[in-house]
Amino acid sequence: MTIDLQTLSRDGLEAEVRRLRGLLRGDPETRPETRNAPDLSDGAGGTVAHDRTRLAEERLDLALEAAGAIGWWDWNVPADLCKSSPSFARIFGIDPDRAAMGLPRSAYSGAVHPDDRARVAADIEAALAAGGSFNHELRIVDRSGTVIWVYGHGRCEHDAAGRPVRCTGIALDISGRKASDARKSALVDLGDALRDVEDVGEIAYIAAEVMARALHATRAGFGVVDPVRETVLIQPDWRAPGVASLAGLHRFRDYGSFIDDLKRGEAVIIPDVASDPRTAGTAEALAAIGIRVLVNLPIIEHGRFVFVVFVHHDRPHAWNDAEIAFVRNVADRAQSAIARLRAEEQRRLLHRELGHRLKNNEAMVQAIVTQTLRNAPDLATARSALTERLQALGRAHDVLFSGETQNAEVAAVIDGALSLHDDGQGRIAAQGPPLKMTAPVALSMALILHELATNAAKYGALSVPDGKVRVTWATEATSETEGVFTLVWREDGGPAVAPPTRKGFGTRLIERGLGGTAGGTVRLAYDEGGFTCEFGAPLGDIGPNV
Repeated sequence: MTIDLQTLSRDGLEAEVRRLRGLLRGDPETRPETRNAPDLSDGAGGTVAHDRTRLAEERLDLALEAAGAIGWWDWNVPADLCKSSPSFARIFGIDPDRAAMGLPRSAYSGAVHPDDRARVAADIEAALAAGGSFNHELRIVDRSGTVIWVYGHGRCEHDAAGRPVRCTGIALDISGRKASDARKSALVDLGDALRDVEDVGEIAYIAAEVMARALHATRAGFGVVDPVRETVLIQPDWRAPGVASLAGLHRFRDYGSFIDDLKRGEAVIIPDVASDPRTAGTAEALAAIGIRVLVNLPIIEHGRFVFVVFVHHDRPHAWNDAEIAFVRNVADRAQSAIARLRAEEQRRLLHRELGHRLKNNEAMVQAIVTQTLRNAPDLATARSALTERLQALGRAHDVLFSGETQNAEVAAVIDGALSLHDDGQGRIAAQGPPLKMTAPVALSMALILHELATNAAKYGALSVPDGKVRVTWATEATSETEGVFTLVWREDGGPAVAPPTRKGFGTRLIERGLGGTAGGTVRLAYDEGGFTCEFGAPLGDIGPNV
């Protein structure tokens, strides 16, 4: 029965080591099959000791293999000859035949990770001096450069004089457990690191670095994506020592077809670019920049592919389910952090916008009240005019707050401002292209149209049954600016009109033009056929239409 050593706790590992050490010593309770071992007598009453020892070692090797262990070692301390199982020898880069004959202990130390050598040597020296068992965790670097985590458990035996004579031990591969612990720790660190970050680029870089370190990658980073041109502008990247940076502009298609997966929001995990159909045709180009394993995680904002997080290895890597789940977990956490950042930015924006609008509204209401009371002949007239103007202002705000943006459609603003004066007989017509305007311009235009409609109802075209009003707007390109917006109010079929003898609030409001614009124009015409008012302003000042 095979035991999964990667899932065992520290106590579980020690229990398994005790069982395997029993096999190594030949304890009957751990090797019941020895009671039925074949008789290897030489016929003269002796035993073939070598064959029995070889058979015992073979049985032990099979037991260790079934347990998923690396192997065993047996060190004759006085002679400084250390024997080991073939699998143990191979991990340490030693020929198994030589290991079977015995080698100095120093022959094994070269494969120990440089950062662990002094500690491991100290553990062994302490065990030699005190006797008894010892255990430690260490890293082995095999011939391919792969780091293997090993749990070693040994025991030193002393003779009657207290001198060390023999050390035996078992080695278990715990790389999977160590990697799992590292990934869990990395996710905790990622959460702590992202908590107070307020920049999308920094979030992506932190996520890439965490993945690179946990997966022992050679390069990681993030890039700003142009999905239309299919390019990525890679920002300064994290790199292992001696690895070149890829910072700069790159075309996705120069390195394969995986851009198609990224556009769909799918993570791209390619264990070997030479064999994956998405990159096989461009494997040489990828190898030239040190990429043999490629991981790309798309970051989507508002349905648009805007960033990519990448991790590279310079040699093939057999991905397991736990590593893939880790990559996706990091991507999800980065995406959540970016969503949190965007939500916070939106909240601050809304607070600023709300404060700004409240101040503007307060100033506008004060101006309406002051001007209305100043120019009204009596209280009843003032009350009526003030109510209508505030209602027009309220309807303009309804248009602005009906959507999720601070801009409004021109048609909606005009309809809201004139709805009170439309008797359903088709006397008011409005026509123009779809166009957006900012909140200050929309509020100003709503109040102006209300004043124009009120004057038309009192003195102009809407004061007689056959009179009509036509409102048109348009944009016109010019050579000097990005374009011009024009809005025309034209009355037909009404009584003769003449310029007002005095200027009230309405007249002053109209003559100021569309609020919030620079370089705007106003032209008033009191023609025999009817009153006409034309407003003009740079298109860029009206709203986001250029």
